Amino acid sequence: MARSAGRTRPVIKDVAKLAGVSAPTVSRYLNGTVNVTEDKRERIAKAIKELGYEPSIVARALSNREMDSVVVFAANPSAFSTSETNHGVEAAARKRRFLLNIVSLDESDMDSVKARVRMGLSIRPAGVIVYEYDRAGIAALEYIPKDMPMVVVGGSFGDGEYQVINAERDGGRWMTMHLLDLGHRTVFHVGRPEGPTDNTRTNGWRDALKERGVTAPDPIIVPDDDLEESVKAGRTLGRRGDVTAIFAGNDETAIAVIRGLREVGRRVPADVSVVGFDDRNFGAMWNPALTSYTQNFLDMGERSFRMLFEQIQAKRAGDDAPPSQVEVVQGKPCLRASERAYGDGEIA
Repeated sequence: MARSAGRTRPVIKDVAKLAGVSAPTVSRYLNGTVNVTEDKRERIAKAIKELGYEPSIVARALSNREMDSVVVFAANPSAFSTSETNHGVEAAARKRRFLLNIVSLDESDMDSVKARVRMGLSIRPAGVIVYEYDRAGIAALEYIPKDMPMVVVGGSFGDGEYQVINAERDGGRWMTMHLLDLGHRTVFHVGRPEGPTDNTRTNGWRDALKERGVTAPDPIIVPDDDLEESVKAGRTLGRRGDVTAIFAGNDETAIAVIRGLREVGRRVPADVSVVGFDDRNFGAMWNPALTSYTQNFLDMGERSFRMLFEQIQAKRAGDDAPPSQVEVVQGKPCLRASERAYGDGEIA
């Protein structure tokens, strides 16, 4: 088919002419706001494929008053959990030809959250995803319009009508139970500050000890990303003869704790078992290879977009919203070489 002179790529009128329909019909097919008969849908789809037509999200935004895009609101975007979840959202959005915009929230400036949410909404996204990993995420929920398709990621069970949760508390419980099952009388914990929800790995540690009737020792809480404090915690625990097992809040903390233990003459795992959390790539390369717990943040991101897209489709078609959904994404332990049974071999 000949295209209009001077153009190098097809436009909506070319698709309409080839499909034998009007340009507004093609537009309705593309934006999904009005049902198009199956016969016309097939002809339009065939014409789009034949011409290699790619709709302009800007042009569609002018007609729909919303973009084929979603906004993620998240604090601490450099955090491993946030970054990996973003990758999952983006991968799923790309398959649907949606753009992903990330608006960072400042946990240290809670007064700015409202303005940041308004900024994200100003581009007219089709829907939003809010990471409820921290106080800023919880605050952001207050400023999302009620009719805006939205998915909450993280948080406590039931915090959102549509929600994807990582089984973080279950993971902390599993790792602690694993050490107790190896015969350790108790498990010490070096962790990061807990978030505002109850779905934390530290609470999982407490759950396991309580189930076994073990009084939980005071946890050592170190600031995020302060590895020197984690090394100091390792030294402190290493000087105590009753410390034989440590559950660290993440892999970086675990490796720093191991360094502190070694500085005071304690061997891992011969004297002290140490396990981490998150299963970062470098953990398997450490000596000894670090036992950890993996959380599938990529899957969480993909699921959250799919859940959001179902809402967007229903809204554009004028249908009722999908039934509320809460999905829990399970992780799994990665057993390696940084722990061993209490009383096994050289353990005192």
